Amino acid sequence: MRGGTWLPWVMWGLGALCYLSALFHRMSLSVAGLTAQDRFGIDATGLAAFSVVQLALYAALQVPVGIGADRFGPRRLLLTGMISMTAGTILFALAGGFPAAMAGRALIGAGDACMFVSTLRIVHNWFAGHRYAFVAALTGMIGGLGQLIATAPLSALLEARGWTGSFLIAAAVTVFVLVVTAIALKEAPSGVESRVTAVERPVTGLRQAWRTPGTRHAMWTHFTLMGTFVSFTAVLGQPYLVTAHARTPAAAGSLLAVVVLGFVLVSTAGGRLASRRPSVRAPLVLGAAVVTTACGALLVAVPGPAPTWLLAAALFLIGACGGVSMLAFDLARSSNAVHRAGIATGVANMGGFGFAVVAQLGTGVLLDTLSGSGMAPPSAHRAAFAVPLALAAGGLLAMIRSHRYAGSPVPGGTGEQPVLQNSAG
Repeated sequence: MRGGTWLPWVMWGLGALCYLSALFHRMSLSVAGLTAQDRFGIDATGLAAFSVVQLALYAALQVPVGIGADRFGPRRLLLTGMISMTAGTILFALAGGFPAAMAGRALIGAGDACMFVSTLRIVHNWFAGHRYAFVAALTGMIGGLGQLIATAPLSALLEARGWTGSFLIAAAVTVFVLVVTAIALKEAPSGVESRVTAVERPVTGLRQAWRTPGTRHAMWTHFTLMGTFVSFTAVLGQPYLVTAHARTPAAAGSLLAVVVLGFVLVSTAGGRLASRRPSVRAPLVLGAAVVTTACGALLVAVPGPAPTWLLAAALFLIGACGGVSMLAFDLARSSNAVHRAGIATGVANMGGFGFAVVAQLGTGVLLDTLSGSGMAPPSAHRAAFAVPLALAAGGLLAMIRSHRYAGSPVPGGTGEQPVLQNSAG
């Protein structure tokens, strides 16, 4: 670490606090989905469209944000993203119709896109390479806390303050985090260049990152593990649990908290293990992909109402496997040259959110089609989850095919060496 023992953690903490805010906003529809359907008069496809637009923008912006974090520094991107999320949340709070609400979610998605990659760039600047997996996983854990706040606590706030009051409070908290970050964040230690100095055209950097087999393996890892997790927690989980398994909205919120709890507990433990033993990364992510696909099959196959213990166990494992997905970023980093760290992270991060976009839109369309054909709502909700199941199975196959390239270093790559040994880091 540079800058002493505590300053790197403070700088990382500011970025992580921004990421926590983003994860809260991303998951806020998980407990507000049914309320949103009533407020805006929309069906399951319309509800899914909120998340699809938000996550599609997030996924589409990952490579540009990665390039920007490398070239212009993470501080500028974090502040821009926080401003966008604040504006989107205010618009979403005040929206009286579907178009305005959709515009609000789009602004939230665009702002959210800047958070994670920029925070990892701060980690890249302040911490040695052998600490990267652990600090990246710790970042995921902090984001998981934001998701926990967006479950039962947000549900209680919605009950107490209503739609507009709750989201305006969320916007005010986001402004506070924005101001603190603007005042205190320093994106790199003194004497260390915070931005990439290597001359490489963005298109060239993207092409080289994609041609690296380890980058593609990292993307498929994130696709399978994070995609399943995000698809369930972002918007699909609450209606599924309420309709397919006869849970109350409050009980569904508690089960969603179990998913996030699995993510929080495992992300940090997996990152600590991988920091000490990098060789475990490849078998760990592959095993997690098998588990999350099996849990997806369970959500489709088990008729409701299923026992609470069974649902809780399956959902905890989905969350735990989502936590393992944080290793994708260390796999991408160690496979690429230092000056492509941001681009490689952005490519990997596209995977899970590309999955979520397709899964949520496909599930919403299939659900409305099955319901319109006369299928009972509980059965229709279970059957519609075949869409994310099929995507997870495809991702698992892609991971198996590229397994031998997991984290494989390239000439000029970061490998396991400290990333601050040159001016690019």
